[in-house]
Amino acid sequence: MSMHHAPLHPCFDPVGTSNQLSRLLVSGPIVDADLDRRIARLRERFRTYCDTYPFGIWDSGLVVTREMRAQTDILLPLAEIRPAFVRLFRLALRFPPLLEATPLTTAGSWLDLLERLGTSAARTNPARLLEQLAGDGERRTGFVFSLFIPRQYGGGFDRYPGQTVFLKRWIGQRGAPERGIFSVLDAACGCGEGTYALARLLLDAGIAPERFRVLGSSLEEIELFAARHAFFPHDQRRGEILRSFAAPLFAAGAATSIGFVREDIREATNGAWDVILCNGILGGPFLHDRQTLERAIARLAARLAPGGLIVAADRFHEGWKRRVPAAMLEEMLRKAGLTVLAAGEGVAGVRP
Repeated sequence: MSMHHAPLHPCFDPVGTSNQLSRLLVSGPIVDADLDRRIARLRERFRTYCDTYPFGIWDSGLVVTREMRAQTDILLPLAEIRPAFVRLFRLALRFPPLLEATPLTTAGSWLDLLERLGTSAARTNPARLLEQLAGDGERRTGFVFSLFIPRQYGGGFDRYPGQTVFLKRWIGQRGAPERGIFSVLDAACGCGEGTYALARLLLDAGIAPERFRVLGSSLEEIELFAARHAFFPHDQRRGEILRSFAAPLFAAGAATSIGFVREDIREATNGAWDVILCNGILGGPFLHDRQTLERAIARLAARLAPGGLIVAADRFHEGWKRRVPAAMLEEMLRKAGLTVLAAGEGVAGVRP
């Protein structure tokens, strides 16, 4: 899919969601000789694993020890399991997946992957799981979304209350422009809860929907689809909560003031934004190299309107915060020409 297509507005209609899903994922059974060969090899691997593994077979709630992890990766190596899933995804997804950010890449062993996915004991056999996913499009859809949007990374609408207080005050002081649109970018928006929360914040501040636009951007197609359609087949409750939260926005006519687009914040240059929100990304596991981070912050700063604001916070990635502390991010904001402000939580910089 193109990195430059126009923003798409929310669509919670089930028929529209289903139609769009068919453009994202292949439906129906997947038949492929290469995949079948990989599954057969994994079936033999799993049989040997069951016959020789000295510990009990994995089930939900099992505490994985170092010995269990080491034995599993000898007898049932993730290095063989991973390519089989990659092959399935190449056949089943209509876009190049960013697997680097998923448990399929980050897990240290098959046991760790099962634990991260929170899957059932019936799926401990990777060959059987792959057969099920290849043969059942609906089950495959749920698995794909659970892989790219694990439950433990669940969203929320006020993750950073101190930042929210700061933003309310700042937006209240700045107000809507006399002419034009108050524009907000939720960079690396994830599944969109923060994007809708920004729109609610503007609406609650008395800015009419026709006077603002809120754009959520991400590199990940599955995240963007979930955000736009409130679609979480593996976590129905999360979709219900998102639809309920967005209802007042739609009732006020703000659906067309909200959009979602695929972009790379390290490369994008469009817009003159009044606010850029980039929570959970700067200095995290996928954007922490100093040179790349400086480039991303410089790009974001260049996209601000005069007087525009960047805010960034992160309640995850504790280990990465030691490598990229807030003081380093503030230093980079200053280097990008911004004036650093106290933001309640995280960091903030305003373009003079």
